[in-house]
Amino acid sequence: MIIKRLTLNNFGVYAGQNSFEFTSDKPIVLVGGMNGRGKTTFLEAILLALYGSNSIAYKESNYSTYGKYLRSYINKSSWNQQASVELEFVMSESTGREYVINRKWDSLSRRTAETITVKENGQYNEFLTKNWAMFIENILPSALSSFYFFDGEKIAELAVDDTNVQMKESIRSMLGISVLDVLKNDLSRVLRKSSKKTTHGRAGMDLEELRQKKEELEIALQKTDKDIEKITQDVAKKQNEIEELHHQYELKGGDVIEQRKALMQKRSDLLAEIDQNQALLIDASADALPLVLVKDLILDIKLQAEDEHNDLIMQQAMWQIEILLQEYSVQHTESYPHNKAFVNFVKEMSEAAATEPLYGVSDHALFQLNSLIEEILTQVTSSTKQLLERKEALQKNLDEVESYLSLDINEKVLSELFTDIREQELELVQLNVKLTSKQQERTTINGALMAASSEFSKAVEAYLANEELLDDSDRMMRYSNIALHIAEEFTVELQKRKTDVLADTITACYKKLANKKNLIQKIVMDPRSLDIAYLDDLGKNVSKDSLSAGEKQLMVIAILWALAICSKKKLPVIIDTPLSRLDSMHRTSLVTTYFPQASEQTIILSTDSEIDHTYYNMMKESVGDEFTLSYSEETKSTTILKGYFQDK
Repeated sequence: MIIKRLTLNNFGVYAGQNSFEFTSDKPIVLVGGMNGRGKTTFLEAILLALYGSNSIAYKESNYSTYGKYLRSYINKSSWNQQASVELEFVMSESTGREYVINRKWDSLSRRTAETITVKENGQYNEFLTKNWAMFIENILPSALSSFYFFDGEKIAELAVDDTNVQMKESIRSMLGISVLDVLKNDLSRVLRKSSKKTTHGRAGMDLEELRQKKEELEIALQKTDKDIEKITQDVAKKQNEIEELHHQYELKGGDVIEQRKALMQKRSDLLAEIDQNQALLIDASADALPLVLVKDLILDIKLQAEDEHNDLIMQQAMWQIEILLQEYSVQHTESYPHNKAFVNFVKEMSEAAATEPLYGVSDHALFQLNSLIEEILTQVTSSTKQLLERKEALQKNLDEVESYLSLDINEKVLSELFTDIREQELELVQLNVKLTSKQQERTTINGALMAASSEFSKAVEAYLANEELLDDSDRMMRYSNIALHIAEEFTVELQKRKTDVLADTITACYKKLANKKNLIQKIVMDPRSLDIAYLDDLGKNVSKDSLSAGEKQLMVIAILWALAICSKKKLPVIIDTPLSRLDSMHRTSLVTTYFPQASEQTIILSTDSEIDHTYYNMMKESVGDEFTLSYSEETKSTTILKGYFQDK
């Protein structure tokens, strides 16, 4: 099924006639619009055109009647108070059959009635016009529509651990198993009618009692399943209420009250460490730390002292040279004048270069100066910086603790909240006990039902084997019972075979989408209950709680994707707000993996912040038709523009 055109006339925010025409062969259609511009109206228009009063959108609305629902969608600026939706689609490219369904209504009278017109291949079709509801149910049952046309913000609400009733019924219908349920119900009615006609003494009475017992157990099992579903919903609701109460308790300072004793001790520890830190700073100030302020002056003194020390060494060297020269001249008198002149020259040069003595620092004092500058001042500077940084951190922690301790907390309100939390948690425990009890009860009833069914089947066979089949009722009972037994066994085997394939397909789809590929290695489905379970690489169950909200949403999308693959139905997918509650990695998975492969036609209704420029470029090669919903504040209406947010 491929949608070719949707025309809205005075429908919702769409004033006048507005048409979406889908002409591209590429799988993705983008419809962009800001919130309140008509994206959801687009989705509801398609549901209304296909299903009318059977539309899931109407059933989930707050309108008490279908007429009120229709009147709510008439655009207020419509001068004739009329509205209509028209949908054109082709069933398959191979058959080429095109259908146009038009629904029109007005609010001129107190009772709102719609007019339906259906065309097939351009020609009015009276049969389809009168029987459209039956026709569309065969193509796309309304119960399945929410899994092809869905709101991304609501999709994560579907049950993930224990598949909910709606999902289970949809799976059965999609896999063709519901047809066997109809057959079994029909056979059961035949058996009831036939058994009432048999009057073969006590054996017939016993058979009727067994049949009644079996039916009573079936009714009890159905009731127990409904009770379990109701209690499961109550448990989820109660958990949400408790979570909200905990949040309120925290906001009003409950955590601070519980931690007050620990905070007081932490405050004392911080004050003690601050005092110790301050004492170390004082010790440093009484030692070498003040010299850091005159480090440059000390360095100058050191350099001056080194020069004076070098000059003194030079003087001592000259004295020694003069003594040695005198001893040398005794044996070499002829060279003495020249040597003396050279020594005098060196002496004059050294005296000219000598520094005027200021400090007269000794060798030991000079060594201490070097140690002070090169080691002690560096170390004291570093340690003092660390002390100051630690002091700042301690003061910051102390301020934070004191801010918590100084909070104006209403302990009476907190006490009431705490009591309420405990009461709600007690109710949750009771609900869980009740749920466990009901599940055990179901197991017992189911076991009794299986035993009763087996006993009934054997009794029928024994009864009919010992009686002459003289009338049609006996033969009908015998063969109906055989057919019912075969249908039940066939249902289980068929369901097992198909659910195995479906579970494997869900696993493959989820692994394509999810980031934690090592968390869930396999998805399995119970062939009888259709409950879904997740297994890790060791074959152990993975709890729903270990999945994030985004991963739960991906899981449901994987289920829908797998259903579409296994059903072999070629149906369009329409997704409103597709990327809600997903992080960037999950969004990328949907954009690059799911959207291009979800269907032959995937219509995405998105804001500019969901499918933005980055995600648009990722899937550009698969995008065909593009539209932007432009809203006018002046006319309070939406018009359709070509292109996806071209002005962005």
